[in-house]
Amino acid sequence: MSVLKVLYYPEPVLKQKAKAVTDFTKITSELIRDMVETMYAKAGVGLAAPQIGLSQQIAVLCPSMKKGEERFLINPVILEATGEEIGTEGCLSVPGASAEIRRATEIKFQAMDLKGKTFTEKATGFYARVIQHELDHLNGTLIIDRVDFVRRQQLLSTYKLI
Repeated sequence: MSVLKVLYYPEPVLKQKAKAVTDFTKITSELIRDMVETMYAKAGVGLAAPQIGLSQQIAVLCPSMKKGEERFLINPVILEATGEEIGTEGCLSVPGASAEIRRATEIKFQAMDLKGKTFTEKATGFYARVIQHELDHLNGTLIIDRVDFVRRQQLLSTYKLI
């Protein structure tokens, strides 16, 4: 396993909609392991493929931060979203910045597993927030895109390239 390089804003791949995965033979268990290792090494709860320079609809996440409880979402879409709350979010691709982001409190989503099998699931609370954050990455949206202009300028002025 190896820790991959996480790309930082303003890398172009972070602002583009990632391509749907159609060939599941290219999703190697090594890539997934490396993404998980990178997520933990960077103290994140999620990591999307564009953050490592791969324009693919792949996200790994582990809201509990307990090894063995990771989830892998391929080509995920939100089918339903209810409730609303504002919570603080940070981002591995905008290090040092955090923002109050409005998210749904409960979602129903559909995704594919590593073998291309489709599943549907509900998520609530922090788990729902993490999924929504990672789906934003797959759609070319960062936390700085979810705040008003003044807050965006504040975030970018304190943003630290590591």
